[in-house]
Amino acid sequence: MPYTSFSEGKSTLKIVSYRELSDKEKESILPIMRLAFSWPFNPQRFEEMAKIDPHYKSSPIGFCAVENSKVVSFVGVMDLKTKNLDNEIEAVGGIWGVATLPSHTRRGISTELMERVHEYFHERAYRFSFLLTANTIIAYQFYRKLGYKDATEFPSAQKVIKGRNMQRKEKNGKREISWDKIVEIYNKFAVDKTGFVVRDRKRFELLRKYYEISPGMVIQSEKGYCIFKENRDTIYPSTRILEIIALEDAEARNLIRQIEKRAVSVIYDSVILDKNVLNAYKKLGYLIETRSYDLLMVKELAKASFREVYGEKFYMSLLDFF
Repeated sequence: MPYTSFSEGKSTLKIVSYRELSDKEKESILPIMRLAFSWPFNPQRFEEMAKIDPHYKSSPIGFCAVENSKVVSFVGVMDLKTKNLDNEIEAVGGIWGVATLPSHTRRGISTELMERVHEYFHERAYRFSFLLTANTIIAYQFYRKLGYKDATEFPSAQKVIKGRNMQRKEKNGKREISWDKIVEIYNKFAVDKTGFVVRDRKRFELLRKYYEISPGMVIQSEKGYCIFKENRDTIYPSTRILEIIALEDAEARNLIRQIEKRAVSVIYDSVILDKNVLNAYKKLGYLIETRSYDLLMVKELAKASFREVYGEKFYMSLLDFF
């Protein structure tokens, strides 16, 4: 894809895809990713995963504004799959990692990159573009000006687990994860749902690698499973729920009770779009917030209404975040 350029002040910036960056330019992207994610970015590790992840495999990965061989702004792109009301797979665009160096903000560079991203989505004939943000940050108003609107807000639940031994560690023994069973349960759960619910065994395998899911992070039964992450290496230990899938309300309560037996401090679930799980949290005395920090936004790129295509309930879990 040939790059474009535009004059900005006394300098000329070029817009290229991530795949077109030179090795030197890729090294300069580290501060950008630090701004976007608050963690060090490893280009080698990322590119290894991008080669096998269908979300990146045929995409430009992102568009960059480059000045003097230095990346000064970035907008990531992904090719995603959703399921619509007609039970069909709807290919859509996903935006991630939007960031600009502080020295180059308020110059229209991010807007230019977002327009290039939307051109790419139009070329792919995508009807929707999605991104994740929060309505409490400045970027939220920026996205609204570009035509994005709120798609789904996420209720959250949290509870303090009292009287636990903070030094206790779970012994995993020879416990193994039955991924075939997890896939079976998930597919039953997703039958009547729209949203980011298109998963198969390969997708679960990629999620296992991304989140480094070990047997000690999974509780599973015949009618449900829970994947969680414990953070014990801080002053304030916590247990974060990555996904709870339950085919029955009673099973959701059972899974949560099992997590409580393992947790050492606070249990937190920031994305609850399943009524069975939400009801279970309520019955077990969790503090419920109807709106959490995260927010899914959508831009309609064609003559198609988000609600007409997906209905009132668009599903995803923390494992679907991008």
